[in-house]
Amino acid sequence: MKNVLVAFLTWLAILLVIVEPGQSFNFDDATKQLLPCLNYVIGLQGDIPSSECCNGARALQSSTPTTDDRREACEYLKAVASSLPLIKEDKASSLFKKCDVTVPYSFSKDGNCET
Repeated sequence: MKNVLVAFLTWLAILLVIVEPGQSFNFDDATKQLLPCLNYVIGLQGDIPSSECCNGARALQSSTPTTDDRREACEYLKAVASSLPLIKEDKASSLFKKCDVTVPYSFSKDGNCET
């Protein structure tokens, strides 16, 4: 439980550093949408993300209609993935596929945000 709290607090601290006011992509909304995925991406849940997590992934997908929004979402996910010490890269990078969500970015510290 302590590890989950540390991961969550780390995630929130990252957000405070990378959030820039005035952007169309909303970091607070993205955090709320993907918060149910935290247990999955740090390996405390089985091989299938929860329905709440997948609902959040779908909400993130629909909140990124423009190329700029998708790039910002990608950079956000990349920063979070790079800064969460407990993240399981394989689980994070497969999250959208497991939720049957098609996006041009991944939840990965090595994501390419230029596509």
